[in-house]
Amino acid sequence: MAELLNREHALAILYDLALTIGSEVTVAPLLTRTVQRLMYHTGFPVGIILADEGKSIEGEWGVLRLQTAIGDYALARRQGEWLRLPTALTEGPATLGEAPELLAALGARKPRQSYLRLPVEGFGKVLLLGDRLPATDLHLAELFAPLMARLATTIKLCRSYEKEVQHRLERMAYYDALTELPNALLFSDTVRQTLIGARRVNAWLAVVYLDIDDFRQFNNRFGQNMGDRLLAAVAHRLEKHLRSGEMAAHLMGDDFALLLPNLNGWESVETRVAEVLQLDREPFVIGGQTVQVTASMGVAVHPVDADDADSLMRHAQIAMHQAKEEARGRFRFFDAEHDRRTSERRSLVGKVENALVQGELRLYYQPKVDLFSGQVVGFEALLRWFDPARGMVPPGEFLPAVEDSELIVRIGEWVMREALRQAVAWRKGGLNTTVSVNIAGRHLQLPDFVERVRQALRDVPEATPDCLDIEILESTILSDFAHVRQVIEECGEIGIGFALDDFGTGYSSLAYLGQLPAATVKIDQSFVRNMFERREDQTIIEAIVQIAEVFGRQVVAEGVESSDHGILLVSMGCRVAQGFGIGRPMPAENVSEWTKSFRIPADWFGWQDTNWHPSLYNLFRARHAHRVWYEELVGAVKRHEPVTVPVNPHECRLGQWLDSCVELGYDHPIFKELGATHEHLHSLIDTLEARLAKGDRAAIQAIFGEFEAVSARILTLIDDMIRIESAKHPLKGKNSVECRVVEEGAPTVSLQEP
Repeated sequence: MAELLNREHALAILYDLALTIGSEVTVAPLLTRTVQRLMYHTGFPVGIILADEGKSIEGEWGVLRLQTAIGDYALARRQGEWLRLPTALTEGPATLGEAPELLAALGARKPRQSYLRLPVEGFGKVLLLGDRLPATDLHLAELFAPLMARLATTIKLCRSYEKEVQHRLERMAYYDALTELPNALLFSDTVRQTLIGARRVNAWLAVVYLDIDDFRQFNNRFGQNMGDRLLAAVAHRLEKHLRSGEMAAHLMGDDFALLLPNLNGWESVETRVAEVLQLDREPFVIGGQTVQVTASMGVAVHPVDADDADSLMRHAQIAMHQAKEEARGRFRFFDAEHDRRTSERRSLVGKVENALVQGELRLYYQPKVDLFSGQVVGFEALLRWFDPARGMVPPGEFLPAVEDSELIVRIGEWVMREALRQAVAWRKGGLNTTVSVNIAGRHLQLPDFVERVRQALRDVPEATPDCLDIEILESTILSDFAHVRQVIEECGEIGIGFALDDFGTGYSSLAYLGQLPAATVKIDQSFVRNMFERREDQTIIEAIVQIAEVFGRQVVAEGVESSDHGILLVSMGCRVAQGFGIGRPMPAENVSEWTKSFRIPADWFGWQDTNWHPSLYNLFRARHAHRVWYEELVGAVKRHEPVTVPVNPHECRLGQWLDSCVELGYDHPIFKELGATHEHLHSLIDTLEARLAKGDRAAIQAIFGEFEAVSARILTLIDDMIRIESAKHPLKGKNSVECRVVEEGAPTVSLQEP
């Protein structure tokens, strides 16, 4: 105590204590500061507060909780403990007195002689402890009684405030401020608790992950304020239709979750989820505007899909993404098999990324050849992965997994730089050629794609733009036509050409061809490979060749696997092609030597001047059918295998076609010779089988020689018929669109399919 407590100071002391009590809003600081000021003004060196809550009275002893202790180390260490104390010390009105034997029960570090007890109604009491009574003529118990009453009231107010603050903190921690729904933390905790009860009674529960479709577009169109109001409206509708025990939560953005407990099987799960899905069928009225929205939902079910809260949430989210990809406004149950495939895809993407870093990716190069001159006009760079454990991994096993990931961009830029470096190396070795690279749609759609191409050129200082061509899929064009056109134009200004790959597989090819400045169209290999089996595929090729010529585009046919493919393409006016029948993809070190030794097949020459007409197709098809039949038969004989091709002259495809032409009255001399030669060829088969049975090798060799000569004669006769038919249809220009017009009354041999 700074000065002797007297009546002159009493008013100031009371004012100070009242100010102290009135300045605090939480209980602990209030009690501490009040006791400190009482100790200061009374001179007592120790002050403690005993709380009545939970106290018990046993005769002359009571158990109270030591709330606060100031000025005594031993008592301060025991704060929060329950003390067994004499009731004579702790019970009764405000008292100032000496009772060393009673104070000894407190267990203070130093024995105390005197005390001042100040009861605080509804809370406990304040005990001030000292060695002697304070020197004052004031009745301290009466002086401080009004302050203790005020302290009791303030404690109640502080507790009320603390509860309000605690409630606010809990709302902030567990509830979303915008929608007032539980947040992700509270939802997860609730799912965990509900799972415990569900396991105990073998009940089912469902977790639904809900995402508003096209919410970003809504926000961009109407503004964030309208977006927030829509989220609040969705939350209100979800909460309004909840049943007892169910919960709706706002997780983040436009994502919500539902907990649907107390279900008893698939039927009840599907019924309840279908009811929830109906909630978005009615439009919302927001800001005077009627808004129609849909939501995609994913559902995970306990105990089928998972047995813990985190897995249920993750599986429901996966199912939601599946629903959004398939058809928006629907719900989908979690598919474990789909999740397995997704995990495998993620794992594969990681392995491919590591392969890129470790240098396991390589480029192979497939030549593109001018079918008219035999000149190699360029190479297509094709990606290969050489896995140390598996060897070469086919691109079809890993490229589809990375096409929709950011990794495809890194791979595409590596391919551009690698192709440019290789083109520079070949040029230094005397091979001046262009390398085309395939660029994925995700890569091409980047706003700065053209700058990335420029950077690739800068990264290979000796490279020039004419070293590089870029190939893009037709589907990429349809996704953002304006952007693709701009990219092609800007790259064209740099000097880089573009080719439309897999042309003909889309639905708007011809409509877009005239509007895109791409220099080349590549006919999809599926059409080329099947053009002798499917007439419509050949017709598509024919149309592409003709339209490309109209628009001044170069055509490259992919998938040339045989001499017959090359001959038909040359006859149709397709100059450039690639495929296994020309050259397989090869490592860079093999390209120069292959280029020096390559010669176009001799039987491809002489077809460049064909006046193409649709009536020629069946002749080429008959030619191809015979060659395939001949090679299969000879191969089976040489391998000593059973002959499976038709040996009857009227059952093979060429024989059937010849018979149909006879029925139509076609009797050209060459046609008659072709029929007779065909009959003779089949007659040799009987002789050949007899010699084979006897094992007469010399006779077999002689018959094989004659067999080969007769077969070659058949091909020559068909070629003559093609040239005769071609001469009937002179064109104004090679491959003019007018070739689609058939001269009225002109004889034809194309009326029947071989």
